[in-house]
Amino acid sequence: MAQPQFSAGTDAASVTPALKALTSDGGRWTLTKDGAALERQFKFKTFSKTWDFMTGVSLQCKIKNHHPEWSNVYNTTFIRWTTHNPAGLSDKDISMAAECDALAEQLGELPPEPTAPVAAETEDQSCVIRGLADLAAGAAGDCCTPKRK
Repeated sequence: MAQPQFSAGTDAASVTPALKALTSDGGRWTLTKDGAALERQFKFKTFSKTWDFMTGVSLQCKIKNHHPEWSNVYNTTFIRWTTHNPAGLSDKDISMAAECDALAEQLGELPPEPTAPVAAETEDQSCVIRGLADLAAGAAGDCCTPKRK
């Protein structure tokens, strides 16, 4: 398992308990290989519920002035939280991941699929939707560095 790479200015001791709650003991978030981001997939019964979830997350993003890298296909949304400047995990990433979990629970997120024989197919689907987020984030360019006028 990757070790968290916190952004400069993040108090690792104060955010580690919340991070552990998200990534272990039933938490469904995972650290990226480099430890600089949290990511997870959310699945709902319908596109409408998925859209409600994304709308709720986007409202929190506006309030907290923090955005995810995400992608959506029908009833599934992939979300990655990371801080771009300064790079790494920040308290905003961890608190927004927890906000996502709470909102997903309110909206009736479907339980995780079993890890039995269908896991390879599910992982392939997860990789595809993760790839969409990677492409979108790459195309967006540097979003968090102040622009020169």
